[in-house]
Amino acid sequence: MNIVNLSALELGRQIACKKITSVETVQFYIDRNQTFKHLDCISELFETEALQQAKYLDELLQQGTRLSPFHGVPILLKDNLDVAGHITHAGTVYLDQKVQANCALADQLQDLGFVILGKTKMTELAFGLSGQNPMQGTPKNPWAEQQFAPGGSSSGSAVAVACGLSPLAFGGDTGGSIRTPAALNGIFGFKPSAHKIADTGAVPLSKTLDTLGPFARFADDISALVNLLTDANTDTASSENVIYALDESAFPYPLEPGVLTLWREGLKRIESLGVEIKNWQPPAHFDFHDLSDRTSDIIAYESYLYHGDTAENAETTMWELVRQRVLRGKSISQEKYESLIAERTKFQQSFKASLNGQCLLFPVSPFLAAISSSTDTEFSHVGEYTRPFNYLDAPSYAFPIAQSVSGLPMGIQLVSYQANDGDVMHTVQKIANGLNIRSVLPPICQD
Repeated sequence: MNIVNLSALELGRQIACKKITSVETVQFYIDRNQTFKHLDCISELFETEALQQAKYLDELLQQGTRLSPFHGVPILLKDNLDVAGHITHAGTVYLDQKVQANCALADQLQDLGFVILGKTKMTELAFGLSGQNPMQGTPKNPWAEQQFAPGGSSSGSAVAVACGLSPLAFGGDTGGSIRTPAALNGIFGFKPSAHKIADTGAVPLSKTLDTLGPFARFADDISALVNLLTDANTDTASSENVIYALDESAFPYPLEPGVLTLWREGLKRIESLGVEIKNWQPPAHFDFHDLSDRTSDIIAYESYLYHGDTAENAETTMWELVRQRVLRGKSISQEKYESLIAERTKFQQSFKASLNGQCLLFPVSPFLAAISSSTDTEFSHVGEYTRPFNYLDAPSYAFPIAQSVSGLPMGIQLVSYQANDGDVMHTVQKIANGLNIRSVLPPICQD
C-alpha cells in the first residue's frame, strides 16, 4: 500500500478496516518527514507524542470505537496554533515559552481522532504572502530548483501537504495566507468565512480577519473535515450549473501572459463539465485596490495592538520588514480604523447582491512563481487578488487547475458571499471530481 497516494478519507478507511494501523501510518509520515527534512517546512515534529496517540487510537478501534472518518489520520498545524507542552513560535525567534493548553482547534481535531504530527513553519507573525522567514528559515518551494518563494504566510503547511509529508494541514488566512501557498504549490486550500473554525488559542495578527482553514491534496478531504468542524454542510449546497468568472477587463493587476493563457484554459476545462460560466463585472463602486488597502490597514492597526510593544523594542530580534509592517499600524488613527470596520457591511451586501446566489472564479496570483527577495515587493500584487475577500469575509477556495510547460502548478480561487461556505466547497468538489483533479507530488518528492 502506497500511503502517500491515499486521501485522508481513504487512509481513515484503511485504518478502520485494519489493513494498516494508525501507528504504522504515523511512523510512515515521521520517516518521510526525515527523508525530506531539507525542505525546511517543519517547525517541530511530535514523534513520541504522535506515536503514543496513534497507539491509543488503535486500541480504541480494537474496542469498537471509531471517533470519525479521520480516526488515526495524522495532521500538521501551523506554528501559530497552541499545542500543550510545546512552544508556539508563530514564526519568531523571541517567543520561547511552552504553552499549557491546546488551542480550540487542536482539541477538536483530537476529539475527531486525528493525530497531531507536529507544527509547520510560517512567515513571522503571519505577516506576509511570500512565505519567507529569514529568522527561522524559509520552506523550499518544491516545484523548482531555483529559490522560488513558497507563498505564505502558511508556507510550511502548504509545502508539507504538497510533498506528502502529511495528508492534511491547517493554516491561517488574514490576507491570502492559505490561498497563495495553495496555488503556488498545486494543492487545495480553503479559507472559510471568518471564525467559522474556532480560533481561540491562535497567536493573532488581526482578530477581525484571522481565519483558520485546511490544506489537502484531495477536495473530498477538505469538505469532509470542514463539515465536521463547522455547520457548512456541502450536502445542502446549491446544484445550479452557473458560475461567474471575473471579466479580464476588471483584473486588479495584469496576469503574466503565460498565467492568462492557463486561466483561460482552466475556464474551458470547467465549462467542459457542462457548467455555464458568465463574465462578472464588480459593482460600480468596487475598487479591488481600495478593498485590498482596507484589508491591509485593518491588519496593520490590529497587529500593532497585539505586537506593537515588541516591534517598538529595538532589542527584539525580528525581520525588519515585519517590524515595519507592524509599526505602520501606529500611523492609522482609531477613527479611520472604526470607519473601515463600519463600512464592511455595505461592501459585503453589495458583493452578495452582485453574485445573484452564485459563486465566482477569480485568479489567485498574477504569476506562477517569484524569486525570494529581501523586499518582498512582488507579492504585493498577489494581495490585490486575495485581500479583498478578507475584507468582504468571503469564503474563498484555491484549487489547482493547470500546469505550465515548465511544470509549475497554477491555482485559481472560487469565492462567494459571507457564510456561503457550503456552496463554495460543494462547487470545488464537483469540479475536482468531474475533472479528476488530484494534487500530484512534485517530481523531487516522488518515490
